[in-house]
Amino acid sequence: MRSALAAVVLLAACGPVKEREPNDDFAHATPLAAGRAGSGTLASPADQDWFRVRAKQEGVLSVRLTGIREADWVLSVRAAADRLELKRVDDTSVGGDEQALDVWLPGGEAFVVVANKNARASNAAQAYGLETSFAPAPGREREPNDRATSSAELVPGTPLAGHFHPGANPLAEDGLEEDWFRVVVDKPGLQILNIDLSDVPKVDAALEVYDANGYKVREADAGGVGEAESLRNFGVRGPAEYKLRLRAKGRAANAEVPYLLVTELVPYQGRLEFEPNEQRSEATPFEGDSISGTLAPAGDADWYRIIVATDSRQLIRAEVSAAAGLDLVLQVADELGSPILTVDNMGREQPEVLTGLGARAEQYLIVTEKSGKKADAKRPYTLSRTLVAWQEGLEYEVNAATSSAQAVKLGDDVEGYFAPRGDVDWYEFNVYQKGSAALELTGVVNVKATLALFDQENNALKSAEAQKAGTALTLEAELEPGTYFARLAPADPAQSNVRDKYAFRVRMR
Repeated sequence: MRSALAAVVLLAACGPVKEREPNDDFAHATPLAAGRAGSGTLASPADQDWFRVRAKQEGVLSVRLTGIREADWVLSVRAAADRLELKRVDDTSVGGDEQALDVWLPGGEAFVVVANKNARASNAAQAYGLETSFAPAPGREREPNDRATSSAELVPGTPLAGHFHPGANPLAEDGLEEDWFRVVVDKPGLQILNIDLSDVPKVDAALEVYDANGYKVREADAGGVGEAESLRNFGVRGPAEYKLRLRAKGRAANAEVPYLLVTELVPYQGRLEFEPNEQRSEATPFEGDSISGTLAPAGDADWYRIIVATDSRQLIRAEVSAAAGLDLVLQVADELGSPILTVDNMGREQPEVLTGLGARAEQYLIVTEKSGKKADAKRPYTLSRTLVAWQEGLEYEVNAATSSAQAVKLGDDVEGYFAPRGDVDWYEFNVYQKGSAALELTGVVNVKATLALFDQENNALKSAEAQKAGTALTLEAELEPGTYFARLAPADPAQSNVRDKYAFRVRMR
């Protein structure tokens, strides 16, 4: 008999804590231990029920309000010290439940306020339920973190769980629900910050990064509804502090499935792009043989700066590897960022190769995605480059006009490429005695070549075209002493070949 009575007493102690009316304000709030359930009724449509929730330590509180069919709930959490409203949730209409998640309890104590805004509610007999849960703070979002000024600190290397919930924030002027975090970079020097945000069903998430001045410096928004977001190789210069802003597009919400936010801070070693590098002034130094990067978000452009000693002529050869799902383009810009050359020979998921470019003291390689609409933060490309000494008999790009024509001696061969797509190569030569000249060009696979001859006033004298792709071509002309130009180009500008060189020479007979 005693054991049965003890069981009844124990069950009663573990059941919901009933409100103690009057509990319409903080002074008369019903005590409720964090993790326990509560219950109450609406004495009138305007009735408010206050609960004073206490925990044994600081942590985060989650509350679910369920019950009355006619009620249109408004659930609020207020600070214990000054009753300042920390969080207000009003996502559902009449008959719906409300949840406040991950609310930080400073000092382990707060007020939970249950209110109704349906003036026609009249169901004093039916009880509502108030379910509470409590968790230690480490690794958890701390609401309210809806503004940069209330951002919660992220510890790199420590995963953090939070919720895209509620869908709207009644306490914000714009009504937007946001989660803000701050990342403190204590160590001086260049470092890389990687951020991964897990997928959450029904939510199209966006992740933004702001610097200490409040400027948005990066955004990750490549995924759609129910897809993860990633920000890789974001360069930071310590000591510094950055803010992260998480938001659900379209005011979507998910109270059941949390997101997981993982950050990683590693020293910069020169093998990865240093984001942001979308313009010349932010270009990543490219000092090694290769470097890896990613194109994200859509429209991203990655700039790399190359410095070359110019005590002797050198050639740059560069290649950007294929990237799954992307059509990459490689561009070259001069020291002022003005375009020199665009390499777009291949298509989707194929590499691009730059050949025979004459090195400047300073130049930039730029990697983009052709459409400007695709991105993938998890599938990197590799950009490689080599420098070789220029020698007589090698083409020296850029030689795409008479003003930059490359000089060639009579009888000497020069080797070059019909690349990139749309390439035109100009050569200049001098004739010292009247005679018959033969301009000879070897064949190149996949290219049907053309050859044109101009005088020093740029007047067209003669032209010829190969019979088909890959065949050699000779143009003959009677020339007076003087300076002449030869223009070499594919008959179809879309033709190119980065693998096989042509050989060109001028002979006098």
